[in-house]
Amino acid sequence: MVQSAEKVDYLKEIKPLLAEKCFACHSALKEEAELRLETRELMLKGSYSGAVIHPGKPDESILLGRILAKGDEQMPPPEEGSRLSEHDIALIRTWIEQGAITPKEEIPGSPKDHWAFQTPVKAKIPTVGFKNPIDAFLEVKRKQQGLVTVPPASRRVLIRRVYLDLIGLPPTQEEIEQFVNDPDEDAYTKVVQNLLASPQYGERWGRHWMDIWRYTDWYGLGKQLRYSQKHIWHWRDWIIESLNQDSSYAEMVQDMLAADELKPTDHDALRATGFLARHYYLFNRTTWLDSTLEHTSKAFLGLTMNCAKCHDHKYDPLTHVDYYSI
Repeated sequence: MVQSAEKVDYLKEIKPLLAEKCFACHSALKEEAELRLETRELMLKGSYSGAVIHPGKPDESILLGRILAKGDEQMPPPEEGSRLSEHDIALIRTWIEQGAITPKEEIPGSPKDHWAFQTPVKAKIPTVGFKNPIDAFLEVKRKQQGLVTVPPASRRVLIRRVYLDLIGLPPTQEEIEQFVNDPDEDAYTKVVQNLLASPQYGERWGRHWMDIWRYTDWYGLGKQLRYSQKHIWHWRDWIIESLNQDSSYAEMVQDMLAADELKPTDHDALRATGFLARHYYLFNRTTWLDSTLEHTSKAFLGLTMNCAKCHDHKYDPLTHVDYYSI
């Protein structure tokens, strides 16, 4: 239980709770019952039934009443999410009792305002004595947190790291000694260039991308031969070769999605459409298209577009129309 004397922090305790339990149906993306709960003002405006909070009067607040209700009146509905814990309910009660205080400058957020949907702005590289821009940005944050930068790794540690990162294999003892004893100040650069030029580079990083793009040799369920694409390995080889040839990411994505339309006579490029064949479903073309769309959005957008198949997305700025437009 929350003691009434303890001041409830809206931003740390109440808003995250409402976001988790309520925003899916009562926010900018979806205003069920014409109700939004992102700010105090919106809660005071309420729904078609009026205000859902009455500051200082928790027992008269519809918000708390619906949370405490059972059956059809319960919020969130049992089929939509778990009931709030006694501690969470006590937090909301105390917050309303204390006047439902929120920051005055609070503005209701829209999913479209999330940083992931903003146009990237090139940041100025901090001048803190590091050649690598990433190290420079990290150093600024370390200083803000009072952290001390660790010394550079020894050559023996460094060569092991770069081998594992780039080709997934440890260096031989001979390769270690050669690097450790190389007096050239560009010794590390030479090692990196050699590894990037090795066929193992494409194999190592091809595996990473194949996981994201859902490559598999086999359907994976018993003897389901009819769902497995026996020539899918051509796509696997294309991925590895493309990485070793330093093909651009944009070109690879374009070929996977549309090589059959853009390069219909280029047999090498046509292998890329294994991405589309991967989702093939023998008995229903719509299932094939749905699966392709779902995993295209997950792989290349980082978004669960399939949620918008039956309704507007509850969290991301994706509509039902967007789904069928694609």
